[in-house]
Amino acid sequence: MKNNKLSAQKYFKTRVRKLPLFECLINTKYKEIGLAQVFISRKQPSGKNAYALFLLDIFCLGLKDSVYSFNIDMDEYKDLTNQLFGNEPFNSIDIIEAHNLIYGTIDCAEEIGFKPHKSFAISEYILNPDLIDDGIDDIELGKDGKPMYVSGSFDNVNQIIKTLERTVGKGNFEFISEVS
Repeated sequence: MKNNKLSAQKYFKTRVRKLPLFECLINTKYKEIGLAQVFISRKQPSGKNAYALFLLDIFCLGLKDSVYSFNIDMDEYKDLTNQLFGNEPFNSIDIIEAHNLIYGTIDCAEEIGFKPHKSFAISEYILNPDLIDDGIDDIELGKDGKPMYVSGSFDNVNQIIKTLERTVGKGNFEFISEVS
């Protein structure tokens, strides 16, 4: 018997971009903490949702990770958004502003040597690059005019520091070691 179920990857590549937008959310304190969680969902014909979550390091590294899924019913959806944003308030964000932030952060990070997480190859399908407008030019990576790298648990700190030294030069970025 042939299995005709769609994988999340295939669904995203073939269908998700055509679905109507359901919701677009962002954590409220992302500018202060340097990490933005942008959550975009689209309504499937079945009434369920497809979503992608983009974790953006707006101070240095760009897109650190993304996750995506589909066929999420409303109870699961509410649980998911409560888990994601339960400890920090979140706001709705305009879809164009979300696109500018995601693509602008990725572009800025690429300019200093950091590629988006490999998951973006699929999660990007929930986005529509045609929605990017002139606001993308207002996106700046860093804090106080220069990159600020805050090390994370899964980062290759030495490699990141070497990349920053090579691309922006010693003394032209801030480094904060993760607090244990």
